[in-house]
Amino acid sequence: MRHTADASKLQAQQQATRQTNAVVNHTEAEQGRQVCLSRPVHLGFDISSVCNVRCIFCLADIGRKLATDENAFREPVWLEQLEELLPFIGVGVLSSFEALLNPKLDQFVRILRRNGTPFQVFSNGKAMTPELGEFLLRSGMISLWNSLHGARKESCEAIMRGTDFDQVLHNLVSLTQIARRYKPEFALTMVFCAMRRNIDELLDYVHLAKRVGARVIQVNYLLVVKPGTGLEDEAMIFNQELYDDRVLKATRLAASLGILLNHQPTFFDWRPENFATPCYNPWRSVNISHTGEATVCCGGADGLGNVFEKGFEHVWNGKAMRAFRARVNSANPPEACRTCSRGRENPLDVRNHLHFLRGLSDEETLARLEALGLGRFAGPILPSWAVQAA
Repeated sequence: MRHTADASKLQAQQQATRQTNAVVNHTEAEQGRQVCLSRPVHLGFDISSVCNVRCIFCLADIGRKLATDENAFREPVWLEQLEELLPFIGVGVLSSFEALLNPKLDQFVRILRRNGTPFQVFSNGKAMTPELGEFLLRSGMISLWNSLHGARKESCEAIMRGTDFDQVLHNLVSLTQIARRYKPEFALTMVFCAMRRNIDELLDYVHLAKRVGARVIQVNYLLVVKPGTGLEDEAMIFNQELYDDRVLKATRLAASLGILLNHQPTFFDWRPENFATPCYNPWRSVNISHTGEATVCCGGADGLGNVFEKGFEHVWNGKAMRAFRARVNSANPPEACRTCSRGRENPLDVRNHLHFLRGLSDEETLARLEALGLGRFAGPILPSWAVQAA
C-alpha cells in the first residue's frame, strides 16, 4: 500500500511539473520571448535509422541504414543524456525512421516512464504487434501517428513497398481495442500522403479509418524531394481540382463519422494572408538527431547547436535559437520558414511540392518544368511565387 501511495504521489508531482511548464511555455510563446525559462513541450527523439518499408517518395532515404550496420540504432544512454529534461516534456515523440525496430525500445520506454513522460509514436504499423502495442500503452503511449497511404491493398503496397496491408490493419484494430481497456484517451491518427494515384481512394480511406478506430486523419501533399523519380506529375499542385474536391468531400464524411480530418491547404481558397498565422514551434518543440543536433521542427532550421556537446540550455537559449524566435513571426522569417511545407506553406508555389526545385530562379524552375512536360502549368503558378509574408 505504501509503495502504491508513493507511486501515485510521484505521478501527481510529475504531472504538475509538466502542466506548469506548459503554461509558462505558452505565455512565453505568445509574448515572443527570445529567452525562455520553460522547456519545450514536445521533444523529438531519433533512435533508429532503419525502416521496414520503402515508400516510393521517402523523404529521408539518404540516411537509411540496414539493421546490421554500425550505429543503425541508438543505445538507451543516448536518451539518458536528456533525462534531466524529460520531467518537463508534455510529449516525447519517437519519430525517426521506424523507432519500433530498435531492439532496445523497451529500455527507452522505461526511461520515459520513470520520468512520467507521455510519448507519441510515428510508425507505418507493420511492427506494431498486439503484444508490443499493449506494452507501449501500459508504459505511457498516448497516441500513434500511423502512415498508410492507400485504402486498398494493391495501391497501398505499391506505394509502401514491403508493407503488409492486411497485417497493418490487424495491428491497428488490436491496438485500439486494447486501448479501450487500458488507455481510453489514446488517439490513433492515420496519415495519408495525397498523390494522383491514390487521391480517389480518400473517401474509402475515411471508412477504413473508422473501421480501425482512428480519431484523426491527416492528409499531406506528396513531396518530391529528388529528381528522376517519375513522381513529379503526381504532385497535387498539378491536380488541384481533384485534390480540393476529394478533400472537401472526405472532410464532410469524416465529420459525420466522428473523425477529425486535417489537411494541408486547398488550392481554391488559399490567400497570402494565410502566412500571418503565428508559428510557436521555436518555443514548443525541439528535435534531437542521432548526433545531438537540435532542429526546431521537421522543416529544418539547422545550425541551432549540439545538445550533447554544448548542453541543452546553451542550445535552447543560445544565440541561434534567440535569433530564430525573433524572426519566425516577422516580415523577414528564417529561410527554413520561407520554404515551410508543414504549416505555413504556399500551396501554389510549385517548389513546395517539388522540393528539388528549391533554390532555383523562376526562369530555371520554368525550364525544368518544361523539360518534365509540365510547362503548361507554369502560368497560374509562377505569379504566386513572389508572395511573401507581409
